[in-house]
Amino acid sequence: MKKLILSFLPIFILSSQVFAIAGFGLQVGQSMFSVEESSPTLSVPGVTLKNGAYDNAYSVGGYLYLDIIPVVDLEVDFNFQESKYDINFENDLGKMPTLPFAWASADIFYTVRKEIIGIGIPFLAKAKLFAGGGYNTHLSTPIANEKMLTSLCDDDLANCDVTSLDKTLEEYMTDKDNYITSSGFHLQGGLQFKILMIDSFLFYRQVIADDVIPGAKGFGSLNLRLGMGF
Repeated sequence: MKKLILSFLPIFILSSQVFAIAGFGLQVGQSMFSVEESSPTLSVPGVTLKNGAYDNAYSVGGYLYLDIIPVVDLEVDFNFQESKYDINFENDLGKMPTLPFAWASADIFYTVRKEIIGIGIPFLAKAKLFAGGGYNTHLSTPIANEKMLTSLCDDDLANCDVTSLDKTLEEYMTDKDNYITSSGFHLQGGLQFKILMIDSFLFYRQVIADDVIPGAKGFGSLNLRLGMGF
């Protein structure tokens, strides 16, 4: 038994040393925000538009990090998040079929982070508290508005044919050419835990960015990662 342990010891030592160089894996999370139901005042009498409320989108994505730099670690992660709501439109000719839609966003985060407190079990496990910040980019679906509907209704909201407007509106809002692009900054902090080559993170992130969440200057999120460290 002693010989067996000694034969595996170099492997454990190597793993404990090299799994800190880089890591990658999957990431899930939940954003924390709330968008209230909105009914913008339209310039045409008898025409109404209502965007339903939505909040707290779930996200899924992946991450990659490097900690070969002595003082700080570098990471990039991406995720896709969405939250469902209804869109309703009505004019003198009738009501558009309710459009069940999903606000969605594709996000990329570039982060520099630093260990605050670290503890370890030699050759087996390591844990550390970390904090960091960086730059982020976002690509999100638009929110229905008067200008959008006026264009789809040939500049005549009052007499617009509502029977198939929901399909036309959905095609417009899911067209990548009509997505909203934005960027901003973020701060984050949390816990990283490793057992041999299994790597996990639990952290909170505060995003500061306009035009991602309607009517808000940013949002928070709680995120969980599970992957491999080398």
